[in-house]
Amino acid sequence: MCLVGSLVLLSCPVSEMCAEDFQGSTHKLEYDHEPFLYGQSTPNDPVSQIQKRFKEDRTKGWVKFDPQFGYLPEVLEMLNVPAASQMLVYSKTSLQRQQINPDNPRALYFSDNVYIGYVPGAPVLEVAAVDPQLGAIFFTVNQDKDEPVRFRRDLDCLSCHGAARSMGVPGFVLRSLETERNGEIVSGTESHAVNHFTPFADRWGGWYVTGAPSDWNHRGNMPGGEAKTEDAFIHQRVTSENYIAKGSDALPLLVHDHQTHMHNYFTRVGFEARQNMVMYGHIRYLRNQVNALLRYLLFTEEVLLPSPLASRNEEFIAAFQKHARKDHKGRSLRDFDLQTRLFKYPCSFLIESDGFQKMPEVVRAQILKKLWEILTGQNQEPAFAGVSAESRRATLEILRDVLPDLPTYWKEDAPDSETE
Repeated sequence: MCLVGSLVLLSCPVSEMCAEDFQGSTHKLEYDHEPFLYGQSTPNDPVSQIQKRFKEDRTKGWVKFDPQFGYLPEVLEMLNVPAASQMLVYSKTSLQRQQINPDNPRALYFSDNVYIGYVPGAPVLEVAAVDPQLGAIFFTVNQDKDEPVRFRRDLDCLSCHGAARSMGVPGFVLRSLETERNGEIVSGTESHAVNHFTPFADRWGGWYVTGAPSDWNHRGNMPGGEAKTEDAFIHQRVTSENYIAKGSDALPLLVHDHQTHMHNYFTRVGFEARQNMVMYGHIRYLRNQVNALLRYLLFTEEVLLPSPLASRNEEFIAAFQKHARKDHKGRSLRDFDLQTRLFKYPCSFLIESDGFQKMPEVVRAQILKKLWEILTGQNQEPAFAGVSAESRRATLEILRDVLPDLPTYWKEDAPDSETE
């Protein structure tokens, strides 16, 4: 299925590992074998939970079929995915590639743990959801008014979404590609994987981008060449009545760039912890993996915004912050900065998700211990030196208030720490 447009995840070419990742992070784990049994296990992601209810009551799923969008509006609503998250991809990087081109881009929508792909005129919706134990689970929904909504699990997606580009586990792939005028990938050209430390000059090839400042040098909006496509061409497509929302806004793109790789990190480190416990009875060999996850979690190599993002997608912001967990000062990890960086506080909001909270306890405890040491100033490793004392203090206070079941030592500050 190859959902999420170029949903490819991994920061650098395999032969050129970024400091952010760890040695071996692209090596495929045998996730169809013990202790994972990916294909044999019953998922418990948000989509599978709904599908279970449909099986228990066969009348469910007979929802409104829109004559233009099919089951898209109903699927977005039942999975709590905001239409305002819409992003448009014109590169032919999906199973439904024949229907995709710059005149008919694929629309992508997402929440914290669900991704939906829609192509006008295509026979299926593409859906992916995050299972805290299994990673990404992939589905299709037939766009057929004569049958109810049914989420059909698709294991074929793993040929792209379960290999090196998704950190060797069932996950997400996010790429920036040069395309021909018709959306075909230009063979022999460099493909850039995208996450929050990808330079803007390498991002969004094959994507439409709206709302970004004119001085942001990126690869979007350029089907068929290096020259930026004329504004009228872009405007006609991103405001098309063929889509449930307008635009392909820079803010959802930025959030999407961060969170897809974060999901992969949680899955990869969780899988490795389970594997190490079976093989060795401990996780002492996961030091590099834990350090790399923490560097990504704390945005230590985040590329700063070229200039402030003045355009505000208020509908997306409201949806994204609707369920924000706030501390006693009203602060949240979902607070945006948008002046020099994406978020105000340098810790991923996905630390609140099941993807982290339901990791194997043995590795979750290790991550929390080192995170506390960093935030209290006890850890002075150069890799985390860019996190200022002020940011560490604010992040520590937020996490103390919003994370459940923190170890008791989290209530303490380190003696003479520089966050004091």
